[in-house]
Amino acid sequence: MLTQTQPGFFSLGIRQKVGLVLVSILLISLGLSGWHSLRQQEARVLEETKIRGNDLSRFTAQSVAYSIVGYDYHSIQLLLDELVKSQDINYAKVTNNKGNVMAKAGHLSTQNVTWTYFEQDVFFDETVIGKLSLQLDNSKIIARFTEQRNELIQREILLILLMAISIYFALSYFIIRPICNTSDKLTESARNGTLEDVTLDYQKNDELGYLFYHFNAMKEQLNEASNLLKSKVELANKEVQRKNRDLQKQSNELQAMNDKLKQLAITDPLTELFNRRHFDILLRKEISYAQRHQEKVSLIIFDLDHFKQINDKYGHSVGDATLFSVAQTVESKTRDSDICCRIGGEEFAIICRETDMHEIRIIAENLRVKLETTPITSGQHEFSITASFGMMTFSYLSVQSISSDDIYHCADMAMYHSKQQGRNRVSHYADITVDIKRPAARQL
Repeated sequence: MLTQTQPGFFSLGIRQKVGLVLVSILLISLGLSGWHSLRQQEARVLEETKIRGNDLSRFTAQSVAYSIVGYDYHSIQLLLDELVKSQDINYAKVTNNKGNVMAKAGHLSTQNVTWTYFEQDVFFDETVIGKLSLQLDNSKIIARFTEQRNELIQREILLILLMAISIYFALSYFIIRPICNTSDKLTESARNGTLEDVTLDYQKNDELGYLFYHFNAMKEQLNEASNLLKSKVELANKEVQRKNRDLQKQSNELQAMNDKLKQLAITDPLTELFNRRHFDILLRKEISYAQRHQEKVSLIIFDLDHFKQINDKYGHSVGDATLFSVAQTVESKTRDSDICCRIGGEEFAIICRETDMHEIRIIAENLRVKLETTPITSGQHEFSITASFGMMTFSYLSVQSISSDDIYHCADMAMYHSKQQGRNRVSHYADITVDIKRPAARQL
């Protein structure tokens, strides 16, 4: 059994170590405070310099007042020359109340921040008669304070560096080293898969030792609970996996059935083309899309000629094979964007996107020729079959509102026009010049 006591009052624990760090930070703060005080003193001295400059400007302005009144340019120039000979005055200028320069000496500079510029009105009998401009050089004062500041900063940097090194080694030895050793041990144990058997052997009488002791005790309790939990989890996982497999199998079967039902709902089982119900839905969508996007769409309806004779002569099985062969021919001779449907016994429809009257004639004529020239072979029987085609084209330029029933009715009328003209031909609704009535009983 592991035994461990709390760290004593006089033992050097983490709190004491942190206290040493706080003392170091305090010393650094005091150093920064001293440096800040020096900056404040520097600001006060510069302020006094400005006051001295203002006094000098006022005294000089009084000295040149009589010379300005008497227009004594020479005396003013001599006075200014004497002023700029001082190491503290860089530039001096006197102007009268009209703005004319009466005298100036030195060179005015705007690039050196150590120079201070002053302007003072010149009075005579309480009347402004001119203006005095002076530029004072503060470089000596600033240089002296810069030297003092640099010395202070050097001392503080050295002190901070020494204390930082001390703090670094103290933290490294008392805190970082045991934590890193413990972390390395835990990482190695986790990598080898033996984390359950690891024991932290830090035995120092401080907070870290107290923490590691309770970690070891908690680890033993967790190991016991983990072993019990693992056995229960393994049983539960096996049961969940079995149920998941059953559910996945049922889901796959249900999805396959749904897909099959969806396909059966829209597909003609004999020809595998879309059925009449889905044709009506697709035609409405295509007409709506063409109206919205100002495009063209065409509809082809064709009916096999004399199909009843094939059923009567060869039987319904041959008739079904004929319909399937026709469906394959339709899919092979149409574009990928075209929609092929079987909408009746021997009646088919093709929705053609982006096709005008001329293009739809070419598509229908090619399909008619292909059907006529492709023999139907079923068992020992071989024969040819023809079809009568009717077409209708929707163009947004000619009509803005038309229903799918209108399109279908026009194409159907064109197909019966082909029937009446002798079958095995292509007719567009635009070709009809006489009224066509669909017969009550279709003549095959």
